[in-house]
Amino acid sequence: MAAEAKSISAQQVLDFLDAWGKGAEFDATELAQRRGYRQAAAVLAGIDDLPSLQPVGIAPDRSAPELLRDDLVPVKAKRLSGKVMLAADIRRQALLELSESRAFETALRTNPKERTGPIQARLEGYLLGTPIPIEQQTLPELEDTLQVLLWLDGIPVSQPPLGEVRRRLDYLRLLAPFESLAGDSVFRGRQRELDTLRRYVGVLPPEAFLSRLAQSTFDWIKPLQQPALSVFGPGGVGKSALVARFMLEHTRLPEEIRIPFAYLDFDRPTLDIAKPLTLCVEMIRQLHLQFPDHVNFSRLLEFVSKQAEEMAGVDQTVAARGALADLVGGIEGRLGPRPYVVTLDTFEEVQYRGEASAFPLWDMLIALQEQRPFLRVVVSGRAPVTSLKLAGQPAVPLEIGSLDDRAAMAFLLAQGIDDEQLASKIIGQVGGVPLSLKLAGSLIKRDGADLKGVRNLAGRSSFWFSASDEMIQGQLFERILGHIHNPQVERLAHPGLVLRRITPEVILNVLNEPCSLAVGSIDEARTLFEELRNETALVVVNQDEDAEELIHRPDLRRIMLKLLVQKAPAQVRDIHQRAVGWYSARTGLRARAEELYHRLQLSEPVDKTALDDRSVRFSIQASMEELPLESQLLLASYGLDVSKEVLARADREQRAAGMRAKIEELLPYGPTSLAEAGSIANALLSEADGPSSIYRAAARVALQQEEFERGMLILEQGLSLAIPANNTLETMELLRVKAWALRGSPDVPPVLEQLREYARRHQDTPTILQGCAQAVSDAVHAGEPAESIGNMAILAEIAALLPELSNLQIWELVPALGLVVRWLVKANPELPNLLRPKLIGESSPFVLATFAASIADRSLKMFVNGAIGGWEGQNADTRATFSESFERLCAAWPYRILGVQPPYGSRGSRRLSEAL
Repeated sequence: MAAEAKSISAQQVLDFLDAWGKGAEFDATELAQRRGYRQAAAVLAGIDDLPSLQPVGIAPDRSAPELLRDDLVPVKAKRLSGKVMLAADIRRQALLELSESRAFETALRTNPKERTGPIQARLEGYLLGTPIPIEQQTLPELEDTLQVLLWLDGIPVSQPPLGEVRRRLDYLRLLAPFESLAGDSVFRGRQRELDTLRRYVGVLPPEAFLSRLAQSTFDWIKPLQQPALSVFGPGGVGKSALVARFMLEHTRLPEEIRIPFAYLDFDRPTLDIAKPLTLCVEMIRQLHLQFPDHVNFSRLLEFVSKQAEEMAGVDQTVAARGALADLVGGIEGRLGPRPYVVTLDTFEEVQYRGEASAFPLWDMLIALQEQRPFLRVVVSGRAPVTSLKLAGQPAVPLEIGSLDDRAAMAFLLAQGIDDEQLASKIIGQVGGVPLSLKLAGSLIKRDGADLKGVRNLAGRSSFWFSASDEMIQGQLFERILGHIHNPQVERLAHPGLVLRRITPEVILNVLNEPCSLAVGSIDEARTLFEELRNETALVVVNQDEDAEELIHRPDLRRIMLKLLVQKAPAQVRDIHQRAVGWYSARTGLRARAEELYHRLQLSEPVDKTALDDRSVRFSIQASMEELPLESQLLLASYGLDVSKEVLARADREQRAAGMRAKIEELLPYGPTSLAEAGSIANALLSEADGPSSIYRAAARVALQQEEFERGMLILEQGLSLAIPANNTLETMELLRVKAWALRGSPDVPPVLEQLREYARRHQDTPTILQGCAQAVSDAVHAGEPAESIGNMAILAEIAALLPELSNLQIWELVPALGLVVRWLVKANPELPNLLRPKLIGESSPFVLATFAASIADRSLKMFVNGAIGGWEGQNADTRATFSESFERLCAAWPYRILGVQPPYGSRGSRRLSEAL
């Protein structure tokens, strides 16, 4: 039944309409006030006192917090003043309204107290038509401008295109490290070194360039080829600042005389010398930023960037050669044959990982300079670069030493020491090394000075002794260390920072007792960790795979370690011993590297096989200067790099062993690297009465260079020394090389017989396997069935021994195993599955290596992908797939000798840097 309709009177209708009209009037008033508040907020970067905000063009009866509640967002950026700001879409609508009514100036006058901060200044400049041109803005100003232009997008005010602003921003960000290191406010002196750089590159000082340009038309003349320039010196002496200053002064010149450059700092984790195409992308990006009007550079950047993404997991050498050729060709075509300076900074990071890995890049630079002689390469690091030979010559050395007194005085003035007499005394005390001056300046500003300069410092003017730069720096830093307020943190830092890495667990389990920390739980250790973390003058934070760790600042660690050892040797030894115990109980490559480091600090003997994993080896190389002399000499004999001073104290056998190991490191990296190995081998052979092991290394180089007769002659010379000396181990190694060189020859059987005898005498499994594999292969080629009883017995022995090998030993035997792999899987069908974990493990060379030859690299990846995918079955198809993939790899194998180290390219470098 329908509800009964309710009747209403005429008066009720009139009352309702009256009430509705008043509501509408109230809504219109609220909307007008809200619009006024929005317009007031739209011209402000941020609002600090929201309740006091006044609307534009209306007297309010309601407050801004009431009407703008849903229109505001919190301010998060530090450079934005205020606590809240208008949401972007609301701001844009309000600005459009103000633009239509031409009321920007009125809106700005409404709330004068809120008009503060740098972004507000940029905003007002564009609203009032008085902006600073983007070419005149500093990096912070331009970053503010970008934010303002995002707000003003679509607003009809005069403004530069966003793309132009972003390009200018990228350019200033490229120059920012140079300004920080070598801007006008900080760089002093080094005129002699700058002149050397200018002469090398072939340019005039900037002021002379400008004068020449003003007088006449300037034309670039194609120069002759030049060798590289190697800028070197100890940490803190100002190498990077010198190079930065040179480039910075030329960025300030007009485009027609500006020198294009590429600055590649290998301290940046994103730059990997083993990934040449990504280096090319960075070089082209920098060139595009320096010369943004040349569209060809932009197109090349887009093309090569896409190419680098597509080739992320494969060898990039061929593509990189093409990209570099296009880059330098573009420079000559668009800019003329002006010098193009490629600077490789912090090159010690490459040297720590093995300078041999740089040879593919060297090959590209050598080929490129032959076509474009205006290419100039500057390499900056702690040690001179020895392997790069441009224009057929080694790099020209430029050693960076102390500042002269005048430059040192100016440096201290820039540090805030404006008393010339005091500055002179400080220089007399600490010398002219910039790091020493910087530490002294910090200490003076904190503690004041005495009549001699820095208080209680045994410096260069001491009557009894003249302290070294490192001793002075150590004293200065120890004084700074004494200003840590928490005694517990001071004890943790000194001597706890002898550890390379500090975590809460290490504080609790390693440093607790030696540093008298009295930490009772992991929570207390975390609290102490956080306090030490705040001491930014001492430590930097490193994000590990699953946690943070603290690392001693690299620029100070070198000078502090010696002081720590001298002052508290017993404590330091105790820490090293506890660290060995702690890390030996942990798993993973990081723990293995730390355990090895602390054993070497204790001068404990370490077997060469402990360094088989490249990440561990590189980690130790990076800390070589910290180790005692005995350990450095031992590591030199294993092929790690040590200083000339340390090498001078090695005996003859140690030096020869080091050179042999260096040759082995150079073998995998292409023709230039191989030629360098040959030069070292020839130098070793020229020495009278050298050990027989020298002949093995030289023969391996000759055979890899396809100089068969010379290689065999050198092998016979080595055997003629090793056999009479009853050096059975070296005899076996020489026979291994000889047997492989003679494979398939009628002369090989007696050599194999000798080899297998020596191998069994030494119980050397890799040599046994090589001999067995060659014996079966020769027998089959002579007509004996592979399934004969004799061959099957040998194959069964190989199949049984093979899983005992490490992944590196398997790698070194790949071509020999390829001779018999088809028959091996018949002898042991489970062999693919037994080998699989070693082929795809985290430290497997099969996973990490990158061949320069594309066919070899593709074959390697296909083999690894097959292993990752599984060979889980034991059927005939699985065995056939494994055998065919292995044989395909062997057919593409780029080495003519066995035992060549894996060429660790982009895949390996990425994982190795993570392990460090």
